[in-house]
Amino acid sequence: MPDPSRRLEDPDSALRSLLAGADAGPGTSPFERLVRGLAEALDVHGAWVTEYLPERRRLRALAFWAGDRFVPDYEYDVAGTSCEPVLERACLVNFPERVADLFPLDADLRAQHAESYMGVPLRDDEGRILGHLAVIDTRPLPEEPRLLAVFRLFAERAAAELRAALAERAWREAADEAAWRREEMQSGAALVGRSAALAEVRRQVALVAPGDTTVLVLGETGTGKELVASAIHEQSARSARAFVRVNCAAIPATLIESEFFGHEKGAFTGATARREGRFALADRGTLFLDEVGELPLELQPKLLRALQEGEFEPVGATRARKVDVRVIAATNRDLQAEVRAGRFREDLFYRLSVFPLRLPPLRERRDDIAPLAERFVSRIARRLGKPFRPPGLEALARLREYDWPGNVRELQNVIERALVTSVDGRLDLDRALPAAAPTAPPGGPAAGLRVLTDAELRALERDNLERALAQCGGRVAGAGGAAELLGVKPSTLRSRMKGLGLGGREIS
Repeated sequence: MPDPSRRLEDPDSALRSLLAGADAGPGTSPFERLVRGLAEALDVHGAWVTEYLPERRRLRALAFWAGDRFVPDYEYDVAGTSCEPVLERACLVNFPERVADLFPLDADLRAQHAESYMGVPLRDDEGRILGHLAVIDTRPLPEEPRLLAVFRLFAERAAAELRAALAERAWREAADEAAWRREEMQSGAALVGRSAALAEVRRQVALVAPGDTTVLVLGETGTGKELVASAIHEQSARSARAFVRVNCAAIPATLIESEFFGHEKGAFTGATARREGRFALADRGTLFLDEVGELPLELQPKLLRALQEGEFEPVGATRARKVDVRVIAATNRDLQAEVRAGRFREDLFYRLSVFPLRLPPLRERRDDIAPLAERFVSRIARRLGKPFRPPGLEALARLREYDWPGNVRELQNVIERALVTSVDGRLDLDRALPAAAPTAPPGGPAAGLRVLTDAELRALERDNLERALAQCGGRVAGAGGAAELLGVKPSTLRSRMKGLGLGGREIS
């Protein structure tokens, strides 16, 4: 058996392997080059780098080299594995021998005939664990200083690659979300119609947009509060500047002050770098406070100061910072009732509601249902690549009779379901309208069991996502959000929403 103490007899070779991992060739990812180089440098059986999925307590391998080949699609639960102590202790962990006996529930260790294991967490600039780098071997792996030093060098490289990859993914997701919102703005769905109620909304938008007056947009779920806020921004003198959106319900209470106002390096545990808040990012632009009624009571005085004096103090700072921000807030709550109940400050309510703008629910502007339906049919059919016919009189009459508790967003979803299940371009409202949902056939579910088409499965998935969003008050991310309810990452849920035509439609 080879002597494990004679590993790394050629340190230069280890460094060459590390540098090779930084220069991935065509068709090879930096992570694949890195783990293969690490396995060769330490002369171990396997090496892998992962991304940590904290919502599900799982690790997903970005590259895994074992023996003489890469292991594809490797993802696993953390509990009971040799990787769990790495995440729990948040430091380098080495089990030099008998690792399979120490973790009897980790079947993969036995499958790989592992005798030893070493792993280290990979962190972001604020100290949060993003994933980990690990190696296993079929021989003992002693804590030899040179071996540990080389392993840490590879870990630093892996952390840098992982931070870059996640930053690029976040940028792509932000770009996708911005594209979804641009599509919504270009469609003007919330402002399509000919009713007197909508004409009054347009008139008020035109009146308030040119100045810097704080606006409070009020309305039920799905009435288009964010679209109206965006319209105000686009018609203002600040249109060339940033429109920064904050979903007050999606941010954990412990992080919301830092999210709003930023923080200084060392302001709290894990604050390893200075970070700008949303107020700073919106300087000379517009800040949209979505679901403002969900703000914690303890943060409301600081928001009031920022609105009144145009300044705030980042967490950990000793000086106030001046900003020039126009604030537009939105809520589906009755803030006056919240004030009476002691859950919302009265002075903040009056500061936000300088110009209240109420959006009527769709049931109060039934004259707009026909033009909205026609707009949605045309847009969605083109996106689906399906032939379509304009809604007939019978279809429009049925749409007008429905009460639309989900408002414009629900109408759009119903139109898409009707197009997905249509066979000749005619809207299939029998299956799309909730009131017309088919009942189970006589004899129970088994009697009517049949194979569903792909389009029907997509419609079912879409219905499920809509129910999850409705149950969570429209929130995608954060505690109590739809992503948590469905057991997926917020980015994964948004991606599915986009694929099903729900992209960028988080409820305001």
